[in-house]
Amino acid sequence: MTVPRDFKEPARCRPDLVIGREELFAQAREQLNRGGSVLLHGTAGIGKSTVLRALATECGEAARTVLRCSATESESHLPFLALADLLGLVLGEVSDKLPAAQRTALESALTGRGESTLQRDGLALRLAVLSALRALAAEGPVLVVADDVQWLDPASAELLGFAARRLGETPVRMLCAVRTDGPEYDRHLRALPPDSLAVRLNPLSRAQVSALLDHRGYTGLQRSTVRDIHRTSGGNPLFALELGRALAENPTPPRPGEPLPVPTSLRALVLNRLGMLSEEARHTLLVASAGARPTPALLHTAGRENAEAEMAQAAALGLLATEAEGPAVRFAHPLISAALYAEAPAQERRAAHRALSTAASDPIERARHLALATVGTDPEVAARLAEAATLARDRGAPSMAASLG
Repeated sequence: MTVPRDFKEPARCRPDLVIGREELFAQAREQLNRGGSVLLHGTAGIGKSTVLRALATECGEAARTVLRCSATESESHLPFLALADLLGLVLGEVSDKLPAAQRTALESALTGRGESTLQRDGLALRLAVLSALRALAAEGPVLVVADDVQWLDPASAELLGFAARRLGETPVRMLCAVRTDGPEYDRHLRALPPDSLAVRLNPLSRAQVSALLDHRGYTGLQRSTVRDIHRTSGGNPLFALELGRALAENPTPPRPGEPLPVPTSLRALVLNRLGMLSEEARHTLLVASAGARPTPALLHTAGRENAEAEMAQAAALGLLATEAEGPAVRFAHPLISAALYAEAPAQERRAAHRALSTAASDPIERARHLALATVGTDPEVAARLAEAATLARDRGAPSMAASLG
C-alpha cells in the first residue's frame, strides 16, 4: 500500500454529513490539506462532532498515522487517559526510538504500571510525547483527532499542548473540537500549533434545518412546523432532529398555538436547572415563555411584582441571556422556554395567558392569549378572535389570521 507523503491530495467532499456547513467544511479541509491544524468550536449539539468525523475521514486518507481520542466528562478526572487513547496503540512502534528516561516515563503513564506523575516526571513526559509524535511523523504525516477537548484530563491536555507548541515544521496536524459558549475557545487554541485555524459553528438557517430534516427522513412537514422547529431549536441541528423525531412519533400534531413536543432527551438538558428556581421565579419565567416579546414592564403588568429579582436568579442559573439587548427578556436558548412551557400544568399555562391577555398592548396578541386561556367555547372570545384575525389580515399577516380564525 502506498503511503501518502503529505496533506496536499484533495479529498472527496461529503456534503451529506455536513448539511449547512459546506463553506466552513471546505475552509477547514483546505487548512488541513495545506498542513495546518483546525479547532472546531461551538455550543452543545451544534454539529462539531459531525464535521470533525467527516474531516477526519477525508484528511485521514492523506495521513500515514491517525491518532484519535474522544473524552467524556465522567472520565476527565483520570490522568493520562486521553494520552493513552492517542498513543497506546502506537507505543510499541515508537518506544525503541525514545531515550530511556522518556520511554520509562511514557510507558508508565500509558500503561498505569508505576507511579508516573507530571510533578515527578514532568519534563521526561513532556519530551516523550513530543519525541513520540516526531518519531511517527518521520515515517509519514500524522493526524491527531481529538473530540470534546473540554473534557480532556488536565495531564493529557498539558502534555499535548507542550508538544503542539514545539512541533514546528513536523508533519503533525491536529483536528480538535471543543464545546464553548463564548470566546473561551482562545484558551484551547493556544494549546494547538501556532498556525491553527479556529472555526466556529453557528446555528443553521431555517432552510438548512429544513434540508437536514428532509435528509433524515422527516419529510412532508408543513412550512409552519419547520418554522416552529427552527425557532424552538434555535438552529441547533441536534435539537432540530430531536424535535423532528418527537413530531414523527406523535400521532397527533400540535394545533396552532400549541407548543412543539419537547422530547425527553432534550428536557433532561434543561429541567435540572429549571428545578433550581424558586416557585415564584418559575412562574415569572412561565409568563415570559408564553409571551411573544416579554419585557420586565410586561411582566410587571401581568402581575409579576418581583420580576427583576426573579429574572436575576434565572440568569445566574444560565436560563436567561445576560447580555443587554434592549428591554427584552431573552432565554439563553429557545429550548429552555419550550421545555418550561411544555412541563407546566395546563392550568398554570392558562393562568399565564390570562394575565398576558390584559397585559399585552397589541390587540392581536391579547386575543391570542385570551383564546389560549379559555376552555371550551365562548361567544365573546370567538368575537375577539374574529376581530383580531381581520386585523392580522389587514396588516398583511395571513398565516396569523388563519391561526386566529
